[in-house]
Formats: sequence, C-alpha cells, structure tokens
Amino acid sequence: MTAPAVFWPTLLGLSFLAAGIITYRSELRAPTSLRTFGLVALGPMLVAASLAAFAGEHFTAAASLAGLVPKWLPARLFIAYFVGVAHLAAASSFVARRYIRWSAFFLAVMFALFVLLMDLPAAVAHPTNRIFWILAARETTFAIGALALCGSATTERWPQAATRLAAIARIWIASVLVFYGIEHVLHPEYTPGVPSSALTAAWLPLPLGVAYATGILLIGCGIAMLGGRYASSAAALCGTLMVALTLALYVPQFFLARNTSQQVTAINFVFDTLLFAGMMFAISGVIANTDSQVSARSREASVFAT
Repeated sequence: MTAPAVFWPTLLGLSFLAAGIITYRSELRAPTSLRTFGLVALGPMLVAASLAAFAGEHFTAAASLAGLVPKWLPARLFIAYFVGVAHLAAASSFVARRYIRWSAFFLAVMFALFVLLMDLPAAVAHPTNRIFWILAARETTFAIGALALCGSATTERWPQAATRLAAIARIWIASVLVFYGIEHVLHPEYTPGVPSSALTAAWLPLPLGVAYATGILLIGCGIAMLGGRYASSAAALCGTLMVALTLALYVPQFFLARNTSQQVTAINFVFDTLLFAGMMFAISGVIANTDSQVSARSREASVFAT
C-alpha cells in the first residue's frame, strides 16, 4: 500500500495539473509566440500543481514540517497545517482562474515570509553554507514569480506598476540564474536544475556534462535577461530547461525509488523544479506583456508626433 506521504502529494499534484490543462486549454492551443515559445500558459498550471503537491505534504507530514518553523513562533503545528491550506487555496484559485490577483499577491507574501523568517537568518548565521543562500534565492524567486502572476492579472489596470515589477523581476532573476549557473559549474557533482546538496543519480549518462551544460545555459539565460531585449525568451527557455530536467531525471527517479523516503525526496525534486519552471514562465509572461504595451505606446506616440 502506498504511504500517505507519497499518495496524497502525488494525487493532488497530478490532479491539479490535469485540471490546469483543461482550464488553460485555449491558451495552450493558441498560436505560439517566438518571444516566449508559447509556453507562458504553463506558468499558473505548473505553479498550481506544485502548490497542491506541497499542500499534500503539509497535511501528511505536518509534525516534521512544524520543526522548521522558528521556535519563537507559537502554534507551530497549526502554522504547518495553515501553510498547507494556503497552498491548496492558491492552487485552486489558479486552476479555477478566479481571484488570481489576490491569491498571487498573498502567495508572494508567504514566500517572502519564508525568506525573512527562515532562509535569510540561516544564511546569515552560516554564511559559508552554500545551500542556505541557494534556498534564500529560490524562495525569493518564488515570491517574485508570484508577484509576476499578480502583475499578469493587473497589467491592463495598473500598467506602470506591472512595468516596474517586470523590471525588478528581470534583474533579480538574471542574477539568480547566473548564481545558479556558477554553482553548477563549480559543483557539477550535484544534481542539475535548482542547485541542491543531492548528488546526481548514478544512472544518468554523462552526469558532469549535463551539469556543465545546465550551468552554461543558466548563465547564458541570466546574461540575456540582463540585456533586456531577450529577457522574456530567456526566462521561457529557463522554464523549458527545468521542465525537461524534471521529465528526464526527476520523474524517473521517483519510479526508481526503493522506499518511501526516496519517493518523497523524488516528489520534492519533481514539484520543486516544476514550481521554479512555472515561476519562470510567469515572469516571462509579465515581461512580454509589458514590453508589448511599451511598444504600443511608442507607436502611438510616433503616430501623434507625425
């Protein structure tokens, strides 16, 4: 019998992914854009599936996750369950395409609290530990990605705010991608994608080559985003890379797992990487939308000038 810690995250993640494919099917069938490879619609779908999977993890492993909550906070077990409920509520909002603006905003607040209360204090307390800085960068990226989802829902209503958000997201993500790429080049023995402390699976052919290639691609995408002109395409390419790594490495790792602990680890890698990919697609979308609006305003200004 499948353990609850494996069954519920997997069921919720796959169910919300399937629901997202149904609700976003028109966008997925729409003509593709060369700037974003037509994959921007995958953003909220992948975010929703990942959040649902992590909600299942919070419901089935709340006691252990409560240990990660800062000790000075009261009701840590309640907080663990509450985060799971918040994940599931946000996932439901993205899939149902209702109240996305508010769900994305509060999701960004939640990830920002993770950074301020857990990741950043740990990184400052242990400045030589690379993992703490990687986690702080990752959770901040999730917060900015959630703001990008919020910005995509409010671009027409508050175009200037969306433009500023796109600029902030572009600079931050560019820096994170370069940082992550350098990590892969310096530590190719660790599993590719979002850097971690787990060694690459022994069955993967040419593991060092995959790590170096991933690092070079991430650095290239980061530099392209800093340039601005190809920022949207670079973010979409990074999201595509993360999806490819998930399908080629982390999904097989789940089926090759020998026990519940290894399956739970594989589930975390699958949906953590998909969440990063979803945020990349969301950021790609908000950058593309704001760039289009800026171009449209420039054309209007030139018409009136003539």
